[in-house]
Amino acid sequence: MRKLATLKRLFDDRALYCQLIVTRRCNLACGYCNEFDAVSKPVPYEELIRWMDHLIDELGVTIMDFLGGEPLLHPRIADLVRHAHEKGCWTNIITNGLLLSDDLVEALNSAGLDSMCVSIDRVNPTDFTHKGLRPLRRKLARLRERADFQVECNAVLCEETFDEFEELVLELKALGFPVRCGVRHYEGKLDLNEAVRERLEWFHSHFRHWRIAPMMDLHRARIDGNAPEWKCTGGYKFLYIDEFGTVKACSQVSLREPKHVLDMSVADLKANDHHKPCEKECGVSCVIQTSLITANPIGYAARCAQHLIQTRGQGVAYGGFQKASTRRRAEREAEKTGVGAGT
Repeated sequence: MRKLATLKRLFDDRALYCQLIVTRRCNLACGYCNEFDAVSKPVPYEELIRWMDHLIDELGVTIMDFLGGEPLLHPRIADLVRHAHEKGCWTNIITNGLLLSDDLVEALNSAGLDSMCVSIDRVNPTDFTHKGLRPLRRKLARLRERADFQVECNAVLCEETFDEFEELVLELKALGFPVRCGVRHYEGKLDLNEAVRERLEWFHSHFRHWRIAPMMDLHRARIDGNAPEWKCTGGYKFLYIDEFGTVKACSQVSLREPKHVLDMSVADLKANDHHKPCEKECGVSCVIQTSLITANPIGYAARCAQHLIQTRGQGVAYGGFQKASTRRRAEREAEKTGVGAGT
């Protein structure tokens, strides 16, 4: 039923994807981030439940990200995941991973979390970006052993991470984690230059990230000096809900007519289906990807399939995270096969 509802969102006028800020507070203070503070209290659980019910029941959301700040600072993050999961949403947490523990991973398993994205920018933390792999290695190893949800890592590519980028990506690959790469944006504007291009091309020569092939086409066109045609669906198919419940086009851009999430209707969503002045330099990958796939679902799928065919046999890796439950099931099957063979 969940897949059917998501498929319907690709063709109707309701929202598909929501990013919900559950707390503005973060345990880090990375130099490029403007989406956090050190003092805010978590959004009350009951308030978030009301927002989530409206987003899912009235506006049609089928994919929900829990964000911060650092979302694991919310004391009831597992309960929030469970509520969205029980209402039929695909649930995802974007985290720096430093607060992960065995107990929390088990709670998220029990809640039905579908996926987690761990943000890691370097091997060694710096004053500019605190999100380093070094303090996370043990936590990632435990996550790989215990998580019953999909896990991938995301690295932000910028001047301050160039020196360790390839080392980071290759180690994450060796650890068994799919890796995605984003380019730092400045208040939503993407700064693409030749140095960034070289590293993007290196990254995509090593990994088959078929899901984002159309978005990479858009970035390449920009680097080549072309103006790709696309229309932002922020406030329509993609919703960003800040800690006050205000609906925004994305984390960086407000809507022309801001509204509280509980006041939003499907008609309001459709009214936001228009070109936005920030499209030319947009660097917010989540809204770009959502916009591209909902504008032309069949064309998007065809381009992704074409990318898989083009890269087949080139020796590049298609990252896949094996969930703990899948691994245990495979081990049980192997044991049964072994017993059967010996009798």
